[in-house]
Amino acid sequence: MQQEHEPGGAEETPRVEGHVLLLLPASYEGSRELRPQRAPIPVDEWLAVMHHGRYVASWIPAGAIEEGPYQGGSVVEVDVSGDRAYVAVPPEALDTLAEVMSAQEYQMLREDVAALTNPEAHGLTATRLDRVAWEERREVVPQGAPLPTEAWAQIIQEQGMQVQPPGDALLPLDSAWPAGQVVAVTDGQGKRRSYFAVPRGAVRLAIDLAMGTGARPSG
Repeated sequence: MQQEHEPGGAEETPRVEGHVLLLLPASYEGSRELRPQRAPIPVDEWLAVMHHGRYVASWIPAGAIEEGPYQGGSVVEVDVSGDRAYVAVPPEALDTLAEVMSAQEYQMLREDVAALTNPEAHGLTATRLDRVAWEERREVVPQGAPLPTEAWAQIIQEQGMQVQPPGDALLPLDSAWPAGQVVAVTDGQGKRRSYFAVPRGAVRLAIDLAMGTGARPSG
């Protein structure tokens, strides 16, 4: 996992079938740019290095790649002797990540990639939470049965509710919504606020609803 920068190589993101791309950490952490440190590496060669060094790849929030040459792939993080390395893995090589990731994080990564083609979160649910438990103790206490996202979105739109854009706080990985988020929804008069736990795959829908209802982030 040698980290070296080749002059002039960071202006474009090369795409070679069956190859991964080692990224410049500062560019990825700062603006999520896929700027390469070196030429693409054959996935088998990269896996050999990972196994030899006993490195583990980790899931990261918003790692699924939405556009560009690596669209449909994902970025993973690797701890290399205390340093963070970021690797862009193309869609045809995602299966190989099962060799170097925990089963839970690999499943989360695949779900995030699948969500790219399901922006309306069909097949997922939103769960109303106990308002007092969340506001006073930040406890996630479900109330009632989960609501299909289609019905949830329809109610919000028809009743003119306001959706607070999701923040950066993720629910624990051991929760019913691993790395999901809590979304605040206010009635049309702005008087009563409700909270819903949504899975990662429905966060984009929540953002779209927030933009569509004119909600603004709180100060």
